[in-house]
Amino acid sequence: MKSAPAHARRKACRTAHDVQTRLATGAKTVILDSPPETTIELRDLPDGLTLRVEGSSRVQITDTTDRPEKRAPAIVITGAAHAQLFGHTRAHAYTTATVDAFDRTRVTAHNRASISAVDHALVLAGESTTVYAYDHAAVHAHDDAQVHATDDTRIVLHGNAHAAAARGVTIFGPARANVTVAAR
Repeated sequence: MKSAPAHARRKACRTAHDVQTRLATGAKTVILDSPPETTIELRDLPDGLTLRVEGSSRVQITDTTDRPEKRAPAIVITGAAHAQLFGHTRAHAYTTATVDAFDRTRVTAHNRASISAVDHALVLAGESTTVYAYDHAAVHAHDDAQVHATDDTRIVLHGNAHAAAARGVTIFGPARANVTVAAR
């Protein structure tokens, strides 16, 4: 198999077909920067892949394989990108990225990212992130993260992290006094 030229390897993908073509050539790093009016759907990305979703891209990623984090694809969502994650997807969100996490996804959030966690999703939130947690989601928040929670969610607060939680939400951690109880 012949390797793609260096300029082709660095060029951002704009469609799901572009991503699949890059994967077929054995690429280990793929950058996705698609038009915001298009939602790119990706499924079961290969082990060891680094996928960077940037710009104002919109992407849906589903990973049906439960595998150790060391082998799972590294997904980075940055800029003003919007991602919907399903299954056992693992991702990192930076800057002003927006992520909707479903099923058993795991998101590590930084900067001013905004995360909606549903089902059994797990969010590790730091800096000035905002998290909306529902169903049975779990959130570990530190720095100046803000968490808004309802249903049977579990929150662990550290540092200056704050939560607005409906009755029934379970809150742990050294900063558990930083909670406002919200009406359901």
